[in-house]
Amino acid sequence: MDARAILSKVIACLSVLGSLTIAREVLMDKKKRAMVYHRQMFALSLADVTFSIVVFVGGWGASNPGLCKAKAFFSVMSGTPTAMYNTGVSVYYFLLICRQLTEQRMRKIQYILLFFPFLWGFGTAMASLFLDLYARGSNGCWINKNPKGCEGDECISGANADLYGFWFVYIPRWVSFCVSFLCMTLVYFKVARGGEETPEQELPSRPKAALAADDEEKENEEEDGNENDDRGEAAKGVVQNDDDMLWFLKPSQGQDTSASHRARQMARQAFWYLITYFNTYFWVTLQQVLKTVGDGSIPYWVRVMVSLTLPSQGIFNCIVYLRPRYLRNRDKYPEMSRLAAVFHQDEEDFVLGARQMRSMCNVNNNDNTRRDRRHSWVKYPTQWIKTSAPAS
Repeated sequence: MDARAILSKVIACLSVLGSLTIAREVLMDKKKRAMVYHRQMFALSLADVTFSIVVFVGGWGASNPGLCKAKAFFSVMSGTPTAMYNTGVSVYYFLLICRQLTEQRMRKIQYILLFFPFLWGFGTAMASLFLDLYARGSNGCWINKNPKGCEGDECISGANADLYGFWFVYIPRWVSFCVSFLCMTLVYFKVARGGEETPEQELPSRPKAALAADDEEKENEEEDGNENDDRGEAAKGVVQNDDDMLWFLKPSQGQDTSASHRARQMARQAFWYLITYFNTYFWVTLQQVLKTVGDGSIPYWVRVMVSLTLPSQGIFNCIVYLRPRYLRNRDKYPEMSRLAAVFHQDEEDFVLGARQMRSMCNVNNNDNTRRDRRHSWVKYPTQWIKTSAPAS
């Protein structure tokens, strides 16, 4: 086993762990289970777990035709749906920010976003099986015309296998990416136009408890005589410079709670998902293009990049998914440890996920059953992390 295969297996294990973390976050929270965004992330995580396991198995059992076909089947069944679920998240953010759809209206289309990717993946995997397209090739057990090491007409396992590979997998992946890119472009221009064109009522106000906490925090800052003018202006709602074209890659500052600021926060989250999506599928698509249009040889450095990026989506999705909570906790409780900031939950944790932003769904904000987590123990798979969040 070469170093590239070992590296791929290690990254695949981390990806499985990241995807299972997202799945656990959704399953353990009743409010998250009821929201379309978190359901999408749960479905994406399950598909990514399946695909990462396939990558981890790698070439094991490839010499056995039955095991090789099984590996190729699950690879096709889970590979394209992960891309489509990413696109579903981008479409969700587009509808939320640009079209101002409510959670109730989102639920009317959620079944398309949740079930179409699975049906496509399962359907194309079954079609490839019936067409006898699975074989061991230079890219492992997948849709291949000639089994590895076999030459001649009698070795052809499926006619037009490379063409089917493009139609079943790569074209849907990149159509999905183009849709995602289009959605994020529209979101970018919608948000970059500024807060004047986004009325406050288009995005819901924050819960009363959160607003009261913000007012109390501002009063405490005034009493303490905060001399930091820049931070003071940001806390009062000064929007960051709109002339910066790369605003979505930069962290926000201050405690602005306006509708335009929350839209920017949602847009940032969506853009990070898109970057993760592109990073995962660019190199493997380049590998397939070189294999099809060239002489079949693939540069070693391209193979290394595929080993690094293809199984890594679960890792980066987990980072992006937990990022809002981490930023929120570090902002509210600067003395909290970084590890505790990742896992410490509060009343804001069930929303879409961008610091200081609120979901558009009509959530009952008068729920008095939330547990006080300011001095709590947060259980996480195999360890206990003490979180001591000081009173605001």
